[in-house]
Amino acid sequence: MEDYLKIGLIQTTLDPKIAWDDRKGSPLNICSDEESRTWAEIKRGIYSFRSDSIENQPHIILIPELSVPLSKEKELASISKQIGSIIIAGLDFCELANNEIANRAVVFVPQNWPKKSRSAKANKFYFGKTFFSYIEKDFFIAKGKKEYPFPYLYILDAGNYGRIGVAICSDFFDIERFVIYKGQIHHMFVISFNKDIKSYYFLAEAISRLVYCNVVICNSGYYGGSLGFSPYENDYKRNIYKHEGGKLFTSQVINFPVNEVDRAQDPNFRSKVLKAKPPGYIKHNSSRYWERQ
Repeated sequence: MEDYLKIGLIQTTLDPKIAWDDRKGSPLNICSDEESRTWAEIKRGIYSFRSDSIENQPHIILIPELSVPLSKEKELASISKQIGSIIIAGLDFCELANNEIANRAVVFVPQNWPKKSRSAKANKFYFGKTFFSYIEKDFFIAKGKKEYPFPYLYILDAGNYGRIGVAICSDFFDIERFVIYKGQIHHMFVISFNKDIKSYYFLAEAISRLVYCNVVICNSGYYGGSLGFSPYENDYKRNIYKHEGGKLFTSQVINFPVNEVDRAQDPNFRSKVLKAKPPGYIKHNSSRYWERQ
């Protein structure tokens, strides 16, 4: 396993009160002004990563929930191929059949990844939100729509950079998800548009200890609260990154341990660097997705 995984966070400042009009008959998607402004922030964050030395550029880039306009998805795929980084990005609401609305994230994996070189192709897939907030449900009702609860849980296998669990916002509070992920992953990625950032702080530490993995939350900069947490033995090392304050754009590259976490998860290894494994911890390497029944 590699020593570290470099994560690039782009904390956009999309204003929900301006972006989405909840009046009946108004458009479902982000208004043009906020679309242009937020996309400019995303490109600004990408540029900050590309302008650094290759060894400091991120392996994976996270962009918050609902931040990428649907019209920019193809351009984001081109960016992923150009810079050689996986991009996991929250997309604007997507209307499906039967008047259902999905809250999805897109994942682009460049063909040459993890090499930091231009790729001709990038594989793409989506994962979605299962549990919606009351604000979202009320918004959909006002539009004469209903939510589509995404029924699958995924693990992304990044080879020597570890296995990754993913969630969108309120799905981070889904206990069943972590029962499944326990013993399966090295990292937990959450993209969100959440104002309850204090709960995220406490939950991140709890999940890091109970699932025994790194936790990364990329939250909207409108509320702040993006963070990175790792189950180090020393308390001062655990909060790898934390960004507080509302309406603040930022982009940051953070290093998360991979090899040390992988070794510590081994039932026959006692780490002197990380906290002890939680009770009943068993390491698995099984399915990469599950469907809720």
